[in-house]
Amino acid sequence: MKAWEGLEMRRPCINRRRFLATAGAGALAATPLRHVGAEQRTIRIGFVAPMTGFLAFFSEHVPFVLNQVAKATGNKITVGGQEYQLEILLRDSQSSPNRAAEVASDLILKNNVNLMLSGAAPETTNPVADQCEVNGVPCLTNDAPIEPYFLGRRGDPKVGFEWTYHFSFDTLSQTRTFIGSWKEMQTNKVVGGLWPNDTDGRTYAGIYAKTLEREGYRLVDPGRFDMPSGTYNAQIAAFKGAGVEIVTGVLPPPEFTLFWNGCAQQGYRPKIVTLGKALEFPAGVVPLGDRAIGLTTDAIWAPNFPFTSGLTGQTAQQLTDAYEQESGRQASFMLGGRHGLFEVGIYALKQARATDHASIRDALRDIDYDSICGHINFKGGMFPNVCSTPIVTVQWNRGTKHPYEMFVVSNSIAPNVPVQAKQFFIPYS
Repeated sequence: MKAWEGLEMRRPCINRRRFLATAGAGALAATPLRHVGAEQRTIRIGFVAPMTGFLAFFSEHVPFVLNQVAKATGNKITVGGQEYQLEILLRDSQSSPNRAAEVASDLILKNNVNLMLSGAAPETTNPVADQCEVNGVPCLTNDAPIEPYFLGRRGDPKVGFEWTYHFSFDTLSQTRTFIGSWKEMQTNKVVGGLWPNDTDGRTYAGIYAKTLEREGYRLVDPGRFDMPSGTYNAQIAAFKGAGVEIVTGVLPPPEFTLFWNGCAQQGYRPKIVTLGKALEFPAGVVPLGDRAIGLTTDAIWAPNFPFTSGLTGQTAQQLTDAYEQESGRQASFMLGGRHGLFEVGIYALKQARATDHASIRDALRDIDYDSICGHINFKGGMFPNVCSTPIVTVQWNRGTKHPYEMFVVSNSIAPNVPVQAKQFFIPYS
């Protein structure tokens, strides 16, 4: 049995048919969409991202990346031997699955996009991909774990989807890179889980429970909880009572801050805290000050990743330097994700034999490309239509260029990414 088999997945967004009916689009959905690519002289890319709301951390690099795309392409693209104007239509999901579905439907039914792009957690990717699947529009997404993306949409591992493609890390690899980093440290192997009642949380809880047991770790799981939670006193008490020395989970930054403040107030000091989402962004970690030192997380992209963009020719480090110089802000791993999404999408458009939806879908299906996120190929993945990309464990410490920076401390899943530092326990100084 595979680690993801037997997981109970519930949809995080509204039903496709119910949405189309309430949006007044039922009649349109019942008939094939007009393929306008052959008639127009503009290629339209729809892009749905959480520009506001609790997932906005994922989108801070969007303006920079869109400017890079404009500079690299001159707002033109050649498809099937013909040159077209390139237009990117950005829509804000407001960090809401329902809103993501709504704006995706508008881009499809009103703006006649040739290709849809989206990223930033299953709350964004899943409803967008669902709208594309039901309407027959090619869609490329990333930056959401593969299992919550695929299983959260009730994908059939034997069939897959027809119109929707996704590249990102898989949760099983994340589990293994975290455990690989923990094995380098002396602990009692008791792990506390912080997994909320959402698509990510339910998927992670099932996979971690099976994997940790096989690796000789004991899991203390207080159960799923809704967010915003208001308090984490019950979870902290459970961890303290069970002698938990390693805390893991997946929380957005505001929720982790609430948990971490509660730990300080109750005198709970785990040796290792390794969390997804919350600890991946400087904007969510730096306000913690020295209490951020020693915290660990995953990175699906970093400045020292050995990949180059086929769109701009930049290495990962050069892309990071360009962003920080232009924006005056510290980059996060989302920079590579946002750049890679457009890089791969534009490459697929260039490979398409024509501008109709089916031709672009076929180009996505057949893609075999080295991107700044790694090699992208949707054949032979853990599920149909998906591609797993590298993932490493990183740790926050005082930096040289910025007050706090993350350094690669474990590369068991991606040995081609250099380790930059040796992991250490949270110092609580």
